[in-house]
Amino acid sequence: MLEITGLGKVYEGRGGVEALRKIDFRVADGDLVCVVGPSGCGKTTLLKCLAGLLSPTTGEVRVAGRRVTGPPPGMAVVFQEYGRSLFPWMTVRKNVELPLREKKVPAPRRRELVEEALSAVGLAGAAVAHPWQLSGGMQQRVAIARAIAYEPQVLLMDEPFAAVDAQTRAELEDLLLTLWRRLGVTTLLVTHDIDEAVYLGRRVIVLSSAPTVVQEDLPIDLPAARDQITTRSAPRFAELRAHVYAQIKQAKNGAAAGVDQDAPVRAAEQSGP
Repeated sequence: MLEITGLGKVYEGRGGVEALRKIDFRVADGDLVCVVGPSGCGKTTLLKCLAGLLSPTTGEVRVAGRRVTGPPPGMAVVFQEYGRSLFPWMTVRKNVELPLREKKVPAPRRRELVEEALSAVGLAGAAVAHPWQLSGGMQQRVAIARAIAYEPQVLLMDEPFAAVDAQTRAELEDLLLTLWRRLGVTTLLVTHDIDEAVYLGRRVIVLSSAPTVVQEDLPIDLPAARDQITTRSAPRFAELRAHVYAQIKQAKNGAAAGVDQDAPVRAAEQSGP
C-alpha cells in the first residue's frame, strides 16, 4: 500500500542540509507500523514527503502503486498540534465534515460518515460543541474522527498523542488500536515514545541520526490482542523496548562526539521547505 524507494531530501536553500538519505521500506495493506529515531533525525521531513507536502530530492513514494506528487486523495494525516488543525469557529460536526465537502461527497453520505466517525471515537454527543469547549484529548479525538470519516487508504500520524497527559495518551492509544482493527486502514505512526511504538506497532522502523537511513526494521512479535497492563508487563515487551532503545542510543553515538549533527535538520524542518 505504501512504498518508499531511495527517498532522499536535501534542503538546498539552507547550506545543503541533507536530512534523508536513501530511505527504503514498505507498509503492507492494513498494517500498522511505527517509526522512531533520535530527536531531530528527520522524522517530520519523512512524514511530509510521504504526505506529499514536501518534494523529495531523490527517490519516490507510492500509495497503492501511484506515485505521490502532492497530497494523495487516499491519504489522511493526524498531526500532533490538534488545536491548530481544528477551526475554533466551526462545530465539531463541521470540522469533521470539512474534508468530505472538499471531496464533494453528497450531503446524505457526509452526515452518515460524520455520525459514524464521531460515534467511533466516543464523541457522538459532542457534535454541536466547538473545539475550544473540549479537553485536549477530546480535541484529538475530533482530529482522528475527521481522518477516519475521510475513509483513507493510508493514515499518517505525526506524534498524535504527545501533547496530552499520560492517562489520556493511553486511552487514545487503545482507541487507535480499536479503530485500526475495525477499519483495517494502513497506518504509519511517527513517535518519540519507544514504549508507544512497541505497544502499537506490528513493526517498528528505527531511523538513524541525520542524514537519515533505516537503521532497523523490527517485527514486533507480541500477541495481536494488546492492553495497557498485560502487554506492557510482559517480559517480551521489556525485551523489545530495550532493543529499540539500544538502537536509538547507537544511532546517537554514531554522530561525531560533541557535535549535534541533527540541529541543522531540526532548523530546516521548522522553517519549512
